[in-house]
This record gives sequence, structure tokens and C-alpha cells, in this order.
Amino acid sequence: MNGVTLFNYAFFVQYTLNLLFKKSSVAMKVKKSIREENLHKILLSKFLPSTQLDPNFSMWELNGTFSERVFLETYKALDGNDAFPETRFTVPLMEFGRFCVVFDEAIHFNRYRAKTLRSSFYENITSFPLVKYRSYCRKYEVECLKSGAANPEWTNREAERYFGPGQAPGDLGLSGSPGWKLMALTDFATDLIARQRKIRLLRISIWDDLLINQKLVKFKDLLISPGKTETELILKFVERKVFGLYADDF
Repeated sequence: MNGVTLFNYAFFVQYTLNLLFKKSSVAMKVKKSIREENLHKILLSKFLPSTQLDPNFSMWELNGTFSERVFLETYKALDGNDAFPETRFTVPLMEFGRFCVVFDEAIHFNRYRAKTLRSSFYENITSFPLVKYRSYCRKYEVECLKSGAANPEWTNREAERYFGPGQAPGDLGLSGSPGWKLMALTDFATDLIARQRKIRLLRISIWDDLLINQKLVKFKDLLISPGKTETELILKFVERKVFGLYADDF
């Protein structure tokens, strides 16, 4: 090949790779569930939206900070290797003025998230529903399996980079699920980084419940098709939680 031909070939290869990367990036975007969409609509009916915060986080932000020790302790508790995690991720923040909401679906509650919730970091954050979240991890792991026993949730290249290969999908023995471990570590890193960035972060779970007509109804069911009564009760629930956020000083 002459110089011009080589240049054209290299350009074609790079152009093709760019197209493939662009397509794969789009494919990796997680679509919001109907529950998350409905919760967002309900909150928008009461609270003014904002877009001032950067939803892009990186675990590397914790390197060299006061939170590094508790982060690495938890990483090791999840059987992480010697590499400092550098995973970058986008947090699905619902931003409203001076606070943000993250909606935790069923896939976020399992034995690995329970390990992160043992960190001393959570002990002094009174607004975090620690007892409830620990309970959800114990009670609803089987629900996590229903949505998280396939790839890339069960395992993926990024997860195996830090936690090594896992067991067969659905087998939580021995090395278990690298994907679940990374997701649990990501949730933990989100809480740490939000605190570091002075973001008032409110987590709402699919397993939270409200008393309606003398009966406890979970957000899992409330958010499928919420009516006026459900909307009003959810807003009151969030208002109480937001008030609690201000009890935690940064």
C-alpha cells in the first residue's frame, strides 16, 4: 500500500470503530422503569426541578480523601482485588432545588449491598434508612435474582476487572456475582461521593410502604398507576424525608 491508501484505510477503520462505540454506548443506556418515571412526575408536581449538579461520578474521586479508608474496607469485604476501583458511572439523580432523589429498584437489595451497609460511614447519617435497607437486603434477595440473574447485571468485564470471574448465573455460592458486587460498591460510592460533594441525597426504595385504607402498600405497587390519593401520600412521605436531610450537617 502507498501512503495515501494507508491513510484512507486507517481513517476508515477509525470511523468504523467510532460508529460501533457510539452504538454500543447508546445500547448501554438504562431505560427508566415505569415506577421511576411515575415517581419523577409526582415529585415534579410539587418541587421545582434543577439541573445544576453533575450526575457523573467516579470512584477515583474517593482516592486520597477522608472517605478512602471506609471505601477500601468495604471493597475488600466484597472480595475486591488490589486495584483501586476507577469505575465511572452516571447516577440517575432526580434533582430538585437543594436535594436529589434516587429510586432504588429490586436489583439493589442483596447480600452484597448488605455488606456495604455495615460500613461505619452510615452510623452518623440519621436521615439514611439504614435499618430498613438492611432488612430489605435480607428479605428481598430473591426478587433481586428475578431481575439480576442475566448479564450484564450478573457479570460484565468491568465487574470482573475488580472482583474476578463469578459463578454461573443464579449461583450465589463462592465468588457469587461480580456484577452485583460492583453495583453494591457503586451504590456505596454514590453515598460517599454525594456526601463529599455536599449533595443532599434521598434514597427511596421500591420496598418502602405507606398506609392506605388501613393497609400497608409498597411503592412497588403504588407507583404502577398512582391516583390522587397515592400522589398526595407520596408527596407527604417525601416532604418528611427531605426535612430529615437537613438534620444531617455536612
